[in-house]
Amino acid sequence: MDDFSNNDRDVFLIKTDMIDRGALMSRYSRTANLDIREVYGKEFKNNPDRASNFYKRIFLDYGDESVAELTTAQMGIQNVSNIVTKVIEEPRIGLSYLEKSSRYVKYNKKVNGNYLFLRGENAGVGAMESRYNSYCNDLFDFYSAAYPEMMKYMEDANPIENFTFEIGGKNYKYTNLESVDENTLSKSYKSSLRSAVLDEIRALLPASTLTNIGISGNGRAFISLIERLKAYGTPEAEKYGELIYRELEPELPELIEDAVSAHGIAQIKYNNARDSIGNSFSNDTANVPALKVINFMDEKRAIDLATGMLLYGSSAGSSNVDIPPEKQYSILKELESLRGNRRHKLGRAFEGITYSFEVNMNYGAFREFQRHRFFSIIRKPLSTQYGYDIPENLGKIPELRSRYVELMDEARILYNDIMGRSGRKIAQYVVPYAYKYPVVFSSNLNELTYFIELRSNQQVHPDLRKVALDIYSEIKKIHPHLATLIKFVDTGDYRLGRLPSEVKKESRRKTLSGEND
Repeated sequence: MDDFSNNDRDVFLIKTDMIDRGALMSRYSRTANLDIREVYGKEFKNNPDRASNFYKRIFLDYGDESVAELTTAQMGIQNVSNIVTKVIEEPRIGLSYLEKSSRYVKYNKKVNGNYLFLRGENAGVGAMESRYNSYCNDLFDFYSAAYPEMMKYMEDANPIENFTFEIGGKNYKYTNLESVDENTLSKSYKSSLRSAVLDEIRALLPASTLTNIGISGNGRAFISLIERLKAYGTPEAEKYGELIYRELEPELPELIEDAVSAHGIAQIKYNNARDSIGNSFSNDTANVPALKVINFMDEKRAIDLATGMLLYGSSAGSSNVDIPPEKQYSILKELESLRGNRRHKLGRAFEGITYSFEVNMNYGAFREFQRHRFFSIIRKPLSTQYGYDIPENLGKIPELRSRYVELMDEARILYNDIMGRSGRKIAQYVVPYAYKYPVVFSSNLNELTYFIELRSNQQVHPDLRKVALDIYSEIKKIHPHLATLIKFVDTGDYRLGRLPSEVKKESRRKTLSGEND
């Protein structure tokens, strides 16, 4: 393999071994040579220990952690619970994640005779192992039994004849689509029903549900991840911290050692101590509203700041920009008119307008909410303290609703018993996704506009869609002029929200595969 994608152009890929790549790229800050391809030939190519020695000297001896960002790795993590994946996905910088979906994948299969949840012997529940395993099996049994019943109910409640379909930019009723392939519409309709049902019954999945996650990121972020997992305080998190370290150690040996060095151990101890500060001040209450604004700035001040920053690049310094109110409103109106779709961001001028909220959503919705990296989220262990949601359509079927409520109430009893013996973090594993999970988060208007417009569209899970619309409603109350910039929010009411996208997907699939009508 060539060491570089080319040897004579000003843009090239570095294709050396990974440990060499990071060390070589770091030389950009310390060499007078115009071409690091020459540096590689002189210093690295015939010196296999050059990069290793570099990291020992620069990274370990001098603590220059930024060079660890120049090495990257892609990693697969399998059979990990939805408790530990949330710990893994907590870092906002340096790592990218892709996790198995509970919206499009059914969890009714067994592997080696077991449903896909972390068994009690691995969860750390001790003497509660038998009750824990039995309860999780009951959840999955009901999940599996509810699926066909919910499919029939949803099909009866939402017959295909009641829907319109967008074809070529125009809407047609199903009964008027004689020229459109029936198979395409039927497949799209069935896929939409399936998605709607999985959206509802995922509330039954326990936090112990196993999943797979792919991670791509740099060495520095992996070091931080290992430290975070080792500091979390559960057997499973400790196990995965060690497994990640073992896999990376042969690939990035001089780098990843920092996670288990004296420096790394000190960091783990600090993280534990910091996160335990409030333990003696617990005054949790079960009465948490769906959404509460904790902090925001006066709208006049916010508009002054945003318009001043918006003009900064083409005008005087921010301290010299004095814009009369009527001009400020016209600037906002002009920006609003310029936005042609939700990908047209407000821009960094609006990142100075910050908000803090407490939002009380169910754990299923939180799993998607956490994916928004620009949200600074503060959370506590999952519990049964705040009650649970009953899925809208499942709740309309008496026998399913009755069994669902029984299982949710059983979760509360089992959670309390495990918590009393093993603590809050271990007890989390038995909590179903349906249970409420209040978190505090801070963000800015630029990011919140993106979140609201993305997560209010009809394809989004109804629980997360409600969160987005609630946040939008609060911003309209406190900042009515700025809220007009949130132009592509979708407040419509939908029965099978994924149906339009399923039609488009199926039509594209047929076109690409060359199938005939």
